Amino acid sequence: MTEVIQDVRPHNATATAPKLEIRGLRKTFGALVATNDVNLQVRPGEIHALIGPNGAGKTTLISQISGELMPDAGQILLDGADITRIPAHKRASVGLARSFQISQLYNDFTAEDNVAMAVQAQSNKRFNMLSDARKQADLREPARRALQQVGLADRGHLRVSELAHGEKRQLELAIALSLNASVLLLDEPMAGLGAEESQRMKDILLGLKGQYAILLVEHDMDIVFALADRITVLVYGKPIFTGTPDEVRVNNDVRDAYLGREE
Repeated sequence: MTEVIQDVRPHNATATAPKLEIRGLRKTFGALVATNDVNLQVRPGEIHALIGPNGAGKTTLISQISGELMPDAGQILLDGADITRIPAHKRASVGLARSFQISQLYNDFTAEDNVAMAVQAQSNKRFNMLSDARKQADLREPARRALQQVGLADRGHLRVSELAHGEKRQLELAIALSLNASVLLLDEPMAGLGAEESQRMKDILLGLKGQYAILLVEHDMDIVFALADRITVLVYGKPIFTGTPDEVRVNNDVRDAYLGREE
């Protein structure tokens, strides 16, 4: 498997080529078509939002991209290389990281410990829980840089159980950033956050804009329109429109299918 992972990184990717490309992705559960021949591209440095009503298939699509679900048909390309059949736990090593799924934080360890363990698990070093991670600068330095990126530089010494809910969401993002992925899948980063916490997270994501290709799933339309360069609207598992926020706002099909309900 190690040789396969090494081989998927292409040598001819260009700055104009999509970082992440979905081609004809399809997933069914019995008679239910959850992902209906989806085509989608995320360009270098852009935030591409994926929106749609409940049951539109957003989570199913993200789960296929992250490797938690295998599609029935179609391809997932990262920098032009096919990663469709690479297992979920290997995808970070080829440049793809997902955050804001079910939290897997260790509450009894510090915020910095949690990020350092993620760095260690991603490396080729033998994993010995925290005894190694606490002592190795090559694990601690990436952890501190990631915490700095999400505004938790002065909170790294605290146990996760001592962090506020919004800070835990920031920590989950720090873990994703520590994996050196070029593409981030962010699944409802504002879920459960208050107004002040949401504003803080929005500012953090704006600070990351241009550094990563980001596919963002989010229900807060004010956040989506503030952050996204492009938006794809998914309805019944199929994209009905992709465009800029201004184009999405005035598209009649989008308003009828989704935005009109929100308003």
